[in-house]
Amino acid sequence: MRAVTCWGVVLGLASASWVGAAVEAADPEVSIVLLPGRYVHVEGDHDKFQAHHWMPRGYVGGLKDLSIDYVFPDGTVFSSESHALIGQNDFGADFSLKKDALGFVTFDYAEFRKYYEPTGGAYYRFKSFPSLETSKDLALDLGKFGVEAGLTLEGMPEVVLQYEREFKDGAKSRLTWTSVKEGTTTRKIGPSWQDVDEIADMFAVKTSHEIGGFHLKGEQRWELVRTETLREERSKSSTGVLSDNKVLRQDQAPEASLMTTLLEGERWFLNEKAFFASAYRFAHMDNREFETILERMEDGTPAGTHNRYNARADNDYDTHTWVGNFLATPWPWLGVGSKLKAEVIKRESNSTYPSDTESIADGTINTTEVSLNKNKATRWGEGVSLRFMGIPRTALYTELELEQARVLIREDRQSLAGQSASNANEVFSRETVTDVRRGTWTLGGRFDPWPFLDVTTHVRRRVNDNDYDDQRETTASGTALSAFTEEQNVHTNEFVTRVTLKPSRWFRSSFRYQFRDDDYSTRFEAQDEIVKTSMLSHIYTYDVTLQPLRELLTTASFSWQKAATTTPARLASSANIPRFNADVSTWLLSAEYTPQPAVSVNGSLLYSRARNFDDFTS
Repeated sequence: MRAVTCWGVVLGLASASWVGAAVEAADPEVSIVLLPGRYVHVEGDHDKFQAHHWMPRGYVGGLKDLSIDYVFPDGTVFSSESHALIGQNDFGADFSLKKDALGFVTFDYAEFRKYYEPTGGAYYRFKSFPSLETSKDLALDLGKFGVEAGLTLEGMPEVVLQYEREFKDGAKSRLTWTSVKEGTTTRKIGPSWQDVDEIADMFAVKTSHEIGGFHLKGEQRWELVRTETLREERSKSSTGVLSDNKVLRQDQAPEASLMTTLLEGERWFLNEKAFFASAYRFAHMDNREFETILERMEDGTPAGTHNRYNARADNDYDTHTWVGNFLATPWPWLGVGSKLKAEVIKRESNSTYPSDTESIADGTINTTEVSLNKNKATRWGEGVSLRFMGIPRTALYTELELEQARVLIREDRQSLAGQSASNANEVFSRETVTDVRRGTWTLGGRFDPWPFLDVTTHVRRRVNDNDYDDQRETTASGTALSAFTEEQNVHTNEFVTRVTLKPSRWFRSSFRYQFRDDDYSTRFEAQDEIVKTSMLSHIYTYDVTLQPLRELLTTASFSWQKAATTTPARLASSANIPRFNADVSTWLLSAEYTPQPAVSVNGSLLYSRARNFDDFTS
């Protein structure tokens, strides 16, 4: 059994605000909310706490909110909001100028930090590596800023120009697990990380206008994304053998340009008892990517057979999408909705993959794999929903969403000789038709038998079935299997219910139960048995809100989650992996005290405990 405890204390969450007296319409209104201090102490895995709650341990303070509103004598309205929290790189600012029947200008900026856990996995038999962590602090700064200006002249179409830049900078964990070896046993439990430097620029022109009762919209958008990434995968070993401690670094530089056209129209009918909306979207994307992979020993000398130099991929992508929605309320107690969707996707791509496959890399290309791919997909979707409120104190609803898709993919790959002969295992082709059927059905309702009690509940069934039909494929003899999956199905059942008790103004409590069951089944070629995996989760939550005084509001909450994951590995004759059981408990206490309208003090305490049973302990 392994237990991890994380708890945080928020101290000194005092805030003060001041609102300027509105003697005249032109006087400014200013509101300031300060965060003098917040201190979080974590007992246990602090990296996991930061990753789950998006807040760092230690001290954080600064300006929580500053808002200014001002009306100029000519009627122009200025408003702004901003915040700056030192210690967690959380900054933001919004400014706007608006004048009726003329136009507006807005500016916005936001930046925040997302944390990632640097810890790898664990294998209970390993003694040399009880814990594995990357040597790099993993945090990613994400942000954006944008400018928007528009003309809103009366009787004329509204025209808006927009520019926006989004950026990412930092390092994040990856789902790739590296090899860790002790003695003769190897497990994929080592962590990996990736540096990310990404910039996305967007420019758009928008317009809208009313014609004959129809509200029409149009938008033309251009986007350009440039990214540079470096991923590191470091293998570990206690054997002392140099080749067991390798470092693989992957450089990637993807670029993409996207152009989209959007046309929309909507209208109300029959005294606003019926509503219809329709939209069409066309998108064209060009993207390319360069990649270099270098595998080295820990001392920097060339190693391995995974070295790739200046690989390149190009892709052209076109999509046409149409959607339509219809809503009607023929009677006050009945609402009906329906929606349709149709989509056609075409894609063509090619790639070259030069490989240095010598046991000790010498910088010379052995073979180059060349791939040509074509892909076409057609999708249809339907949906219908009903809302019934004909029973007193009761609201019932049901929704059904269906989707069908037919996907055709043609793939042809050749291997070109270099320092070595062409690789027969990299020569293959296929033509596969995939039929996809998806559906989601929901039935729910709300019942208020008395003013102080309400009950909400719903059940949901999701089905995702994929059937792969290979029209043409290379044989397995001497070549790689190009298509080996026959079908894959995912079925999900959900049930959620909540009971809320409100006997008085100062007391409120609720209990919520969430159930989810996911079943996965996959069938492969030349394999009669269907591979099955399941995930089962129960979440129980109880919370209480008390307001004993007009100035004091308190909240307490407890949540308990029990989850289990079962895979075919539990039946393996060797390296058996039993069912994984998770048990997570979370307590939350918070209070807010407002002695006067301009001053408030608030604080919170969060405590979480995770216990994992049957984790290789039997």
